[in-house]
Amino acid sequence: MLRALALLGLFLTTACATVTQGTTATIAVTTEPAGATCTVSRDGSAIAVVNPTPGTVTISRSSRDLAVRCERQGFQTAVATAPAGFQPMTMGNLLIGGLIGVAVDAASGAISTYPANVALTLPPGQFGTAESREAWFATRRREIDQTTEARVAAARAACPERSRSAPTACDLEVSFIEGERAEQLRLLAEQENASPLPRT
Repeated sequence: MLRALALLGLFLTTACATVTQGTTATIAVTTEPAGATCTVSRDGSAIAVVNPTPGTVTISRSSRDLAVRCERQGFQTAVATAPAGFQPMTMGNLLIGGLIGVAVDAASGAISTYPANVALTLPPGQFGTAESREAWFATRRREIDQTTEARVAAARAACPERSRSAPTACDLEVSFIEGERAEQLRLLAEQENASPLPRT
C-alpha cells in the first residue's frame, strides 16, 4: 500500500509541464491588414477560427504543427505554420522525475508548446509592376530576418553560461526560433511564386 502511494506521489509531482503549463495554449492571431478571417487547422482539420483579426484562440497542446490560413477580400490568401516546439521544462522533468513525468507530459500534450503570437501579412490582390511585387516580398523577408534575430538575441541574453557538452533549454529555444524562420521563409517563397503577375 505504501509503495503504491509513493508511486502515485511520484507520478503526480513529476508531471511538471502538465501542472505548470497546462494542456491548452492561447495564441494571438494578427494580420496586416486587420479584418481577415483566419482558420487554424491541425492534421488537416479546422480546430479554431478568428473572425475578424486580431483575435485569440485557445487550443489543446499537441506535438503536431498548426496551419493558419487567412483571407480577406481584395487580398491574396496568406498561410503560416505555427510549429509545435519542445517544452524546455520537460528537460527538468526528465532530470527530476525520470520517464514517468515525461510520459505524463507527452500524454497530456504539455510536452509541446506553440508560439504565443502568429502574425501574417496578406499580399495585395494585384501588384502594379513586377518590381513592386519583388520589393514587397523582399521587405517581408527582411522583416522576418530582423524579428528572428531580435528573438534569438533575447533568448541568448536570458541564458546562463552555455554548456559545451550538452544542449541547454536556451539552445532548444534558439533552435526552435530558427526553425520558425526557415518555415516562414519557405511559405513566403511559395506565396511569391503563386502571386499573379502584373497585367500588361
